[in-house]
Formats: sequence, structure tokens, C-alpha cells
Amino acid sequence: MEGLIDMSAKTVIKEIIKAKNISQAELAEATNTTRQNLSNKMTRDKFSSLELVEIADALEMNLILKDKADGTEYIIDYPEDEKGKSKRNMTEEEKKAAQKKSEETKARNAKKQIQ
Repeated sequence: MEGLIDMSAKTVIKEIIKAKNISQAELAEATNTTRQNLSNKMTRDKFSSLELVEIADALEMNLILKDKADGTEYIIDYPEDEKGKSKRNMTEEEKKAAQKKSEETKARNAKKQIQ
């Protein structure tokens, strides 16, 4: 991926999760959103700056703007209390169901990696 430029956010995210061997479902969980919500955003290639910062955090990266003229880099970040909030209001029952599904997905992915 080094040296590539002019890539959409979704293309960059796909390249990084592939390189880091992370599934889209795992990225969704790490950013406190649903797999379906992240999938929809990836399909539309539409993310807020906060969502991109949360994705960068989950991938242990920074979201950076770089000045074309002098190369100055600016890290985009948000206060911790703004990050990681659920993207929808879920009942306790929905949270438990989502957690169970997430654990099943992790187990299935772990099994695939062993094979």
C-alpha cells in the first residue's frame, strides 16, 4: 500500500484490514457499530470524520491531513468521550444478542484461520 495515492476511504480501509488480517465484522465491533452499518457505509463510501477517526483508532492508526505545499501533517482526532459511542440506541436485550452474534462470528473466524 505504500506510495499509493488518490484512494477512496473504503479502498484504504479494505487494504488495511486485509493487511492486518481483520474482518469487516471485527472492525465493526471495534468501532462499536453493527456489521451491517459498516457494510452499508463501505458500500456507499460515506463516513463522517468521527467514524474515520474511530476506524483509525481501531486499526491502531491516525487519520492525517497533509499539506500538499509543505508536507505539514495534521492529525485529526476527537476527545475520548465522543468516540466509541453506540451508533444506535440498543436495548439490553439487543446488546446481548449483538454480543452473542459477535462471539459466534469470532469463533467462526478463528476456526477458518485454523483450517
